[in-house]
Amino acid sequence: MRNSAAGENFEDRARLDGRIALAIVTFATAYGLVALLDRVGAPERLVALVSPYFTVVALAALGFLLHSMRVSFYYAAGRAAPAAYAGFAEAALVTGLAAPFAARLTGAASPLGVTLGLLLGVALIGAATGPLLRKTGAFSLSDLLATRFPRLEPRLGMIGMAAIASAIVALAGYQTAVDALVGFTGAGRPFAAFFIGAAILLIAGPGGVGGVLWSACAAAGVLVAGFALPQLALMLEGFPTPLPLIGDQAAWSEAARVIENWRLARPAPIALEITTALGLALGLATLAPTLIPAVATRNEAAARRAGVAALFWTLTAAALVAATVASSALIVSNLAVGQTPERLPDSIYAASSHDLMQICGAKVDGPAQARAACLARKLAPGAPLRPEDISVRAEFLIGGLPQLAKLGAALTGLLASGVIAAGLALASASLHACAAALGHDALYRLRAESALTSRRLAITRLVLVGVTALGSATSAANAIDARTLVAVALALSAATFVPLVGLALFARAQSRDAMIGQLAGLATLAATLVVDASPPDAEQLAWAGLCGALAGLLAGGFSAQAFSQETPESRNFVEEILGGQGNVLREDKGV
Repeated sequence: MRNSAAGENFEDRARLDGRIALAIVTFATAYGLVALLDRVGAPERLVALVSPYFTVVALAALGFLLHSMRVSFYYAAGRAAPAAYAGFAEAALVTGLAAPFAARLTGAASPLGVTLGLLLGVALIGAATGPLLRKTGAFSLSDLLATRFPRLEPRLGMIGMAAIASAIVALAGYQTAVDALVGFTGAGRPFAAFFIGAAILLIAGPGGVGGVLWSACAAAGVLVAGFALPQLALMLEGFPTPLPLIGDQAAWSEAARVIENWRLARPAPIALEITTALGLALGLATLAPTLIPAVATRNEAAARRAGVAALFWTLTAAALVAATVASSALIVSNLAVGQTPERLPDSIYAASSHDLMQICGAKVDGPAQARAACLARKLAPGAPLRPEDISVRAEFLIGGLPQLAKLGAALTGLLASGVIAAGLALASASLHACAAALGHDALYRLRAESALTSRRLAITRLVLVGVTALGSATSAANAIDARTLVAVALALSAATFVPLVGLALFARAQSRDAMIGQLAGLATLAATLVVDASPPDAEQLAWAGLCGALAGLLAGGFSAQAFSQETPESRNFVEEILGGQGNVLREDKGV
């Protein structure tokens, strides 16, 4: 029997690797043909458009082909995802969360706290929450916690917060993908919103977690290729790779000085960096969409290995994006600073005409406008531009490297495809998490055997359509800021789920204490934001989420210690989680 099972697992893995190899060859062939179009002299605009649109269609087709009516596949991808692929998918989701922050470096703090927070959150998922979910066989964190605290009030709170936080992140991912499609291709915003929405539905709707997971793997591959190939091309031309430790330290220091002169990032007090990192990490470690890859792994050990892989690929993506930004900054500085306004390269004028750069504080379309703007700024005729005469938007430093370095339109389109793919992966995973909270956690776990499988899947898919329609409307109107949405979702997750996870491992805690912890966390989150009358930024939201998490833990723990007693059920739950096999859930029908 053991040899038969081993042979079956080997055959399953061989079939899976074969399908993945086919997908890689398909994507590589398509992008290779685009590069060939660029080499034979096809119009640059056409070449730059093909890759982003192909990527969206290909990811949508991949999700649609993985359609299934089996509950085990729809909610957990059959529990068959190898750790390496689950970690790769996790990196795509985290990169999608980070994309709005990378595109808006300006703020009260430098990106250091955000970067460390996201990396620490990935580490916590791999070491704690991910293996915990896989050990118990739960479909989601709210699914597991609802078993520990069975009263209706705390369960509704968990389900509601999971659905709300997931919907907010879905809107952020939606906005990221739409912004990238509009910015890189010049598409109209209403069309881009509809196009991206259709793709998200095809990824998440038919196949659920199966479609989301494998589409996220493909998105991660496109993302890594999109940012790595321009760096490789620059290395072959002798351009230094500006990165600390693993790259050219002198080039990195020079790029950091240039970026600081442009006021795109400013150092923050160490205390603010720490609170930002902790708040974002706790929120990420308990956020429903980012836990999906761990749920799909084979066992607890595989979930831990997936966490290691996710941390590696997230670090790789962070290094590639940092190198891209630094390289772009150095190239812009070399091309513009020290040159007269009327003798700048065409790429600089083109970027300024699209409001991605300013010359002497003005948007210019060509040499004449640049000269006039600098004369108005009291720069003497024929005098070279100074660093303070240049200002650059962070989005251009991320997406403009192939254009600045004259690497070709094919690499511009590939880099755009990576950003769009990350947004698509995040939106699809978040939409599924939101729909699953309402369709599975609410319907099935609250109604138990009276809920039909077909009804569960139907409600889940109806929620998908509803949230996607909302995302289309808000993205078409450009009415939301993706960075604020991500920070709000992480703050809600930290303030409401961190107390519950802590109380779940305290045998005296009961449903009433869980409800108190939830309410205290939410109230503290709201009060922390109200105290500061200014509009909340990412750093303030991270601090509010951290305060809510601590206050909820303290309030729930005090209530449990003072007013509750340990029960056999709560003791068994804690023992199974900490030392047993994690058998705390009834087996779900269809799994």
